[in-house]
Amino acid sequence: MFEQGDGTKLNDEVIQRLAKKFGVNIEGKPVASEENAALKVVLPVAEALKGVGFCPNPKCPSNRAYEVEGRTFYLPDRSAADPVGGKYCAMCGESLVKACPGCGAPVHAGGFCSVCGDPYVVAS
Repeated sequence: MFEQGDGTKLNDEVIQRLAKKFGVNIEGKPVASEENAALKVVLPVAEALKGVGFCPNPKCPSNRAYEVEGRTFYLPDRSAADPVGGKYCAMCGESLVKACPGCGAPVHAGGFCSVCGDPYVVAS
């Protein structure tokens, strides 16, 4: 259900059990578990980019405009806007955003939040 977008059954206890089963602690570092002590954990892309922000300025060169059915959307390039995990955009100097403006969920690659569906960058 979680993989299909229904996170209603996902709580702290379930997360702890899954983390233990797969040998991962919540911070993303390897931990030993009885079932899988030799598991080597590879950090997911989202964890590797944790803390990296995007520029909310639609005119910033780090945001690539594209059209779908006559509507303009923006795809943030987080590596161009925030190559070092800073506070300001490296391309235009705007304050970086590190969470979805709509719901506060951590940002990921892409132009839209997978939790609430809002675009990260909105044309002004």
